[in-house]
Amino acid sequence: MEYKVFVYGTLMKGRSNHHYLKDSTYLYDAVLDDYILYDTGFHYPAAVPMKGNSILGEVYAIDEKTRQECDELEDEGILYACKKVTVRSGDLKEEVLFYEYIEDVSSMKLYTQKGKWEDQ
Repeated sequence: MEYKVFVYGTLMKGRSNHHYLKDSTYLYDAVLDDYILYDTGFHYPAAVPMKGNSILGEVYAIDEKTRQECDELEDEGILYACKKVTVRSGDLKEEVLFYEYIEDVSSMKLYTQKGKWEDQ
């Protein structure tokens, strides 16, 4: 089975975990509306819902094996939840998978108002 996934942090091109997507196909850059990024303090961002904001990222076509590896990397069900969201790219709107942070962010600071995560 093939999936499309929106990535916005360490899985993006040039980032520390992009090697998980080495056998996947990059499709396009995209925007996820009504989400914002928080700084976890651990060199990866936390994306949580927040109306009026947006996150910039990339969409990839991935296979079942890569999906399972990403679930493991993201501690799916513990730290992040894999869910379906609608992203946009130009006139295209498409439903894709996405890892939403599910832990408490109240003690974290907003990472950026620009919507693009840059590991520092």
